[in-house]
Amino acid sequence: MQAALPDWNHAIRGAKPQCATAIRNIVLPLTGQETLPAIPVARKLCELYRATLHVIYVGEGLSDLREQPARFGLTAEDVRGAVFDQASGEPPAAVTRLARELPEMLIVMSTAAGQQNENNRFGSITESVFDAHPPRAVLVPPERGNVTWTLQRILLAHDGTPISDPATGPAADLAQRARAELTALHVAARGEERPAARGSIAAPLYVDQPHHEWPAWAEEFMKRVLAGGAPPSSVHFRLAVTGGQAGSEVAAAARERNADLVVMAWHGHWDHKDCATRAVVRGAGCPVMLVYSAG
Repeated sequence: MQAALPDWNHAIRGAKPQCATAIRNIVLPLTGQETLPAIPVARKLCELYRATLHVIYVGEGLSDLREQPARFGLTAEDVRGAVFDQASGEPPAAVTRLARELPEMLIVMSTAAGQQNENNRFGSITESVFDAHPPRAVLVPPERGNVTWTLQRILLAHDGTPISDPATGPAADLAQRARAELTALHVAARGEERPAARGSIAAPLYVDQPHHEWPAWAEEFMKRVLAGGAPPSSVHFRLAVTGGQAGSEVAAAARERNADLVVMAWHGHWDHKDCATRAVVRGAGCPVMLVYSAG
């Protein structure tokens, strides 16, 4: 059950959002045909951020990537202005090394990069790259295909805890750049699952019924979101609430709302069976931007 709260553009007009960290470099790892779905996403993000695309190929049998861009679905226009790097050795180490050398960097890659060794895990290269905790990365599901990607609807997942705050600025920044609709989705936990972290704000218990607590809660929640960075009033901004398991609810909301991108904080761990981050990446049906939050 989802409850849509009133648009908050009126509240945004007087807000002074924090500036999100700019993105100047986008790293696109190419490891084979499984990476094709990430290419349109990387291209569009380069356009929105006005960033430099760094295409890194890790493998053998390709003497000069610039001479064979069609092998990976790249056109002559796509490669114009891009920086190419062909590295030897272990792919995850090469990608991580390049990413660390570049300032204000964003990694864009397919979830299927490398071999899948376990049912509940992504490709081995993807898993290894994320073991290094990149500050910001976009994971692209292979099922989206190598088709044009547009950014019109962004879903920001926020559980009401301070740990989720780092994702707000990047989501708002992208919404402004793309003139996209931004929906902040709060998944209200139940009973003992209600957030206990200091500074958290738990939603009222009944998300499907009008309640006198809702106006006060919504006002406080939006103050937290606005403090983390919010788009100007010209961007359509909404707040929605649902109840249940965070991962499955965010994924379901992304599909129901035809989201083009989900933005959420992650804590650097996704090995446990019911990990919300992994559930969102697998089930949202669209690219997911993960913003590392060490809290």
